Amino acid sequence: MRIPDEVLEAVRSRVSIVDAVGRHVALKRAGRNWKGLCPFHAEKTPSFVVNEERGTYHCFGCGAGGSVFRFLMEVEGRSFTEVVGSLAAEVGVTLPRGANEDPGARRERAERDALLDVLSLAQRYYRHQLEAGRAGGPARDYLTRREVGPAVAEAFGLGCAPAGWDHLARYLRGKGVDLSVAATAGLVAPRASGNGFYDRLRDRLVFPIQDGQGRVVSFGGRVLGEGEPKYLNGPESPVFRKSEVLYGLPQAAEAVRRERRALLVEGYLDVISLHARGVSTALATLGTALTADHIRALRRRADEVVLVYDGDEAGRRAAFRSLDLFLSERYPCRGILLPPGEDPDSFMRGGGDLASLAASARPLLELYLEESASRFDLTSVEGRVAAVDDLASRLAVVSDALARDLYVKQAAEALEVDEAHLRTRLRAGSRRPGAAAPTQGDAEVPEDPIERSLLACLLAHPEHRQAFRSRGVEEWLRPGPLKEAARFVAARSEAAEQFPVDEAPEAARRALTRSLVDDRAPNPGYPQVEAALRVRHLSGRTAALVREIARAERGGDAERVLALQREKTALDRALSECRRPHPEHG
Repeated sequence: MRIPDEVLEAVRSRVSIVDAVGRHVALKRAGRNWKGLCPFHAEKTPSFVVNEERGTYHCFGCGAGGSVFRFLMEVEGRSFTEVVGSLAAEVGVTLPRGANEDPGARRERAERDALLDVLSLAQRYYRHQLEAGRAGGPARDYLTRREVGPAVAEAFGLGCAPAGWDHLARYLRGKGVDLSVAATAGLVAPRASGNGFYDRLRDRLVFPIQDGQGRVVSFGGRVLGEGEPKYLNGPESPVFRKSEVLYGLPQAAEAVRRERRALLVEGYLDVISLHARGVSTALATLGTALTADHIRALRRRADEVVLVYDGDEAGRRAAFRSLDLFLSERYPCRGILLPPGEDPDSFMRGGGDLASLAASARPLLELYLEESASRFDLTSVEGRVAAVDDLASRLAVVSDALARDLYVKQAAEALEVDEAHLRTRLRAGSRRPGAAAPTQGDAEVPEDPIERSLLACLLAHPEHRQAFRSRGVEEWLRPGPLKEAARFVAARSEAAEQFPVDEAPEAARRALTRSLVDDRAPNPGYPQVEAALRVRHLSGRTAALVREIARAERGGDAERVLALQREKTALDRALSECRRPHPEHG
């Protein structure tokens, strides 16, 4: 749906970006702005700035920036339309429903809405079966044995699927649901005979899977009697991607943001058991390996992750399998490897203090280095070489040069090898296909101060944008984000307070949001900035002509030397004129 610009501006003008961002980031006033730790990358010193007056945020560390709409889209993983719709409802702005909406987008939205509706209906059915249905008795008994009380069961929306083949299918049909929609949602499946549908979850304790907004997008189930598989997840659908969803996120979100730490465990019941015992930062992936999407979802809410895995060999392998991802994403991760035979639930039920272990957990890389002593024979040359090669292949994914240097020092000390030899192995590993190229991280490149002043003038004073266009000032700028941003601003008419930063190309948007939140001393006026750019441009052209004249003289081309000298004389006069003070320039 295309939302008219005047409606978007009405929403944006009534929403406090400080309040909206403050739900996710702890902000403190800093002059005209508000500052906090960036939710989009790990940092210890706040570089994330929000400007209420101009409705803009910008991170001086990673360059993220935009309006309140973009912030909520990135942090909450919602679409533009969803974010605008929820904000409009908060501030009392009515959105046109369906007007100007692309037919394809309308169909897609309708499909998603239908899936979410049937999933919500199924959730009510499963919940009723657990709370009051006769079929829910075994599930209630199981939760009692696992010491999961009614309050926690309600918080997670736990339910029960009866043992019959089509109880849910018949219930949904009775509610007028098209069972082909329920099949797409993963609730039922078509019979092999082609005659009707059967329930996917039968005789199971049911776990609703929710997205970051708390909407049910799928279900998982644990068998209550005999049968395999023990755990069963719903299939992926237009509203459910396993690689993007973290189980328990809606229940844990507030505690994770408050403590800036998330505990990542392996299964539904681990999460529920920990929450039941007061460890409310526990989350889990859904039977799949940790992904970059999971990391992004976690990073928006927490400064670090603590992995809590079973103490057996499988648990250790699972923990270390994610090491490459944490290293490449430069996201702090620590690990707790429980005693053999223990899982988080049994550990806590046996009186273990997981919260204290999490507070003192060791970095995952440190644990991995310690494990190398048991996986490789470090007393032999061959074993030590194998350990170095193994570690070099992991460190090759680290793109940040400083982080990689520190990791190398730590690894060389742990393995008792020369740093130089480890670096040699690392360089060899970095040249393999797919290895990350070394960079200096995501910090922004320093901006040219004159061009930065120009952009600030164009944003603050729309009346100068015509002069920028008509005098060809764009040609005096160096290629890069500031030039792109200046071109974008000069083509618009909006004032800085209403400027549509989200419509700008990525690189230009970063430069724009940085300028909009910059609260340093006022810039000089536009005429002075334009004059300074013209002087720089003419000086550069003069220097180039001097080099061309020298080449022509060496080549004996007297006619070209004369022509170039005439051109240089004209440039010198223009340069002298630019440098002469003018009353209107102050």
